[in-house]
Amino acid sequence: MWAERAASIDELSVARRLSGEAGFAWLDSNRSESRDGRYSFIAAWPSDEIRVEFGVESPFAALRHVVQRANTVNPEGPGPSEVPAWIGYIAYDAFWSSPARGQARFKRAHDPIILFRRYPALVAIDHENGETWVVGDSRSAADAFRARLDALPERTPIPPSIGAIEVDDAQTHRRAIERALDYIGMGEVYEVNVARRWSGSFAGDALELWQAMRVASRVPLGMFVDGGDHAVLACTMERFIHWDAETKTLVTRPIKGTIRREATDDGASQRLRADPKERAEHSMIVDLMRSDLGRVAQTGTVKVASPMIVEPFTGLYHLVSTVSCVTRPEVSLEAILEATFPPGSVTGAPKIRALEIIEELEQHPRGVYCGALGFIDHDGGLSLAVAIRTATVAGGRVSYWAGGGIVEASDPHRELAETELKARVCLDAVATLQGEPEDD
Repeated sequence: MWAERAASIDELSVARRLSGEAGFAWLDSNRSESRDGRYSFIAAWPSDEIRVEFGVESPFAALRHVVQRANTVNPEGPGPSEVPAWIGYIAYDAFWSSPARGQARFKRAHDPIILFRRYPALVAIDHENGETWVVGDSRSAADAFRARLDALPERTPIPPSIGAIEVDDAQTHRRAIERALDYIGMGEVYEVNVARRWSGSFAGDALELWQAMRVASRVPLGMFVDGGDHAVLACTMERFIHWDAETKTLVTRPIKGTIRREATDDGASQRLRADPKERAEHSMIVDLMRSDLGRVAQTGTVKVASPMIVEPFTGLYHLVSTVSCVTRPEVSLEAILEATFPPGSVTGAPKIRALEIIEELEQHPRGVYCGALGFIDHDGGLSLAVAIRTATVAGGRVSYWAGGGIVEASDPHRELAETELKARVCLDAVATLQGEPEDD
């Protein structure tokens, strides 16, 4: 691998030039307040693609042979410590791909449930040191990427056209919450995440909607992927898993527990941490993630660090904990995904029963939403975020979901309001593009 320092760039300008090029992808830290997200990466012109359609028995098997180890050659000193080789996503619906999972309620479309592309070279931006790098498999790959990028003309963005936003009926969603509470009362689950969808007609450049979302909500783990016939627009702040293939360290940072962040309310974060319902919701998911990691961990290495830290994001506070382990020597990338996917924070506990209840109660298949997105590095390590605060553009429509964890102490009215709060990322972005004033 070759790393070479480049002149500082304007990320959005470079992204707009690459938009429309084959395989355009942007992993975006957006310099938020979170500890995650030191680097952003912008890429195009992949050399290979892994694309898995719904119905495959073992979808993660497609990722078995992605490792391509390479020593870093850097004539100019330290560069990015971790660089994507493959960028992409795993849709939530990948869980239901195998017929062995049982009968799913929804007939899934044949959009990819896994899409990863291999990039011989890309741009890396180090926000901590203020440096920009071109990183490639070799010097020739890096030089070729730089030459193609320099030859691209400037592009004037065209605002997208978005139709009236339709949202799942509030009373229908409230009944789904009440039914989830019934299941909790019967002892079938302790917690289950239930979501609703916003959607509207869409024409134009999806990157411009994502840029408006980036402005509405600065987060450390954003991603835009142009899938050709669809686009994924993620403004997520939640770390699903980070696995260092060399040290075998596996880390997850589940988010559960939400409260509105007011500019003048200094006590909101303390109220969140003291709220019994939010603490219970968070604790159950931490226990679930401990169990998931335990399936691949060396005995005695599963640990919880910094439990229930309150982290600030645009308009919201969230409760976040860090769970880690050291994986057994024989554990593979595929085995880690089998043990942990879908993310526990967006499903519930026990996970399998929660997944079945979600399938019963929600009105649409989730698609990419609540899956995982990010990259596989050159050593075969994983860096994946949870696909929340995520929109998809496909078939002339844009869709966005928001949900929340239901526990015994949940109040349906409050849970309904939480979905409205979380939907602001997309709705405020749409309002901006349409020249409308944002709601208070």
